[in-house]
Amino acid sequence: MDFRNMLLSDFFETNGGKQICEQYAPELLKYPLKLFYKISCGEMFDLVVRKGLISQEKAEAIQAAVEAK
Repeated sequence: MDFRNMLLSDFFETNGGKQICEQYAPELLKYPLKLFYKISCGEMFDLVVRKGLISQEKAEAIQAAVEAK
């Protein structure tokens, strides 16, 4: 499945998203991400980059790590 279209719940529950976020962007894990499990990773990562929670480089590193699996 494409990272941008993958649901956030699939990212965290199936694809090891928590471990990937711990490695690349641990600051994201302090937020209640389960509230956003029904939106796509593309939407979520666009939102957190736009709000300045993580940099574009970190978001791209997370995407590359998921696609490499």
